[in-house]
Formats: sequence, C-alpha cells, structure tokens
Amino acid sequence: MDFKHLPYPTKCFCQISSERLRKWIIERYIRNRPTIDLLDSVSDPLDKEAITAVALVDTDEGTLLAMMGDVDLPDHHILHCRENAKKLIEELKKENG
Repeated sequence: MDFKHLPYPTKCFCQISSERLRKWIIERYIRNRPTIDLLDSVSDPLDKEAITAVALVDTDEGTLLAMMGDVDLPDHHILHCRENAKKLIEELKKENG
C-alpha cells in the first residue's frame, strides 16, 4: 500500500487519547472501513492523525518509522507502542468476535 499521500503523524500511538485510538481501531479493523474512507469522513486534524497512525499498525518497520519521522520519540519507543496497538486490536477483535 502506498502511504505517501497520507498526512504524516506527529504523535506516537501513546500520545493519542486512548478513546480516540480505540474508536479508529474499531472502525478500521473491526468494521473493516478503508483508511481513505475514514480520512474522508472527518475534518478534525486529531482524528485524521489518529486514523493515519492506526493505518500504520500493519506496515513494515521501515515504513512505520519513515512515516512517523516527525514524532519526537526514539524508534524503539514507537515500535513498542505499535506492539501495544496491535495487542489492542486483537483484544477488540475478540470482544467483537
């Protein structure tokens, strides 16, 4: 998937409110809505940033770190937080089974 046209996040997963992150994980991974549709459905920059971060959960490490290059945290921190986001996705999938 080509992510060049998406806005780049400036916040790590952990810097996005848990409610907002959870909302967009549900829309993307439980309801299977495409990222572009989600981005087109909102005007709030915080929602757009959360949607973009959620879209990067499944990307390879290099793409994730390149897209999150404006996040002022070390790479290992971003990777750790992505793992936490993946765990949340799995928990939500089980809950919404």
